[in-house]
Amino acid sequence: MKTFNYESNCVRYKDCFFDVGEYEKGKLSLAIYGHVEDDKDVSHISNVTVNVEEKLEKNQVVIDNYANTNLISFLLDLGIVKSVPKKVTVKFLRLPVVELDLEKLYEYSYEQEGLRYAS
Repeated sequence: MKTFNYESNCVRYKDCFFDVGEYEKGKLSLAIYGHVEDDKDVSHISNVTVNVEEKLEKNQVVIDNYANTNLISFLLDLGIVKSVPKKVTVKFLRLPVVELDLEKLYEYSYEQEGLRYAS
């Protein structure tokens, strides 16, 4: 598993990875886990996606970039996001639908069993 460093709201996170799960109806959900600065324990850092009723392809997700405006450019830099084909409205917010490179995403993903004790 590959890891990455991430910064959001002036906080640095190290050795980060994605937890890939599923919402109802099989849509992908993503969250970032890692180490907050010098903390030795793995922590939940951020949810990346939101669940929508919108019809999406298997490799598409809606990114919650409201609180973290650099999230899409960061995912593009990692090679995980291939394109941003459209936007959808979620609770009065226009959020981007992105097409993922699933193979690249899974390089940075961890088995869910290992997250059981993350704070």
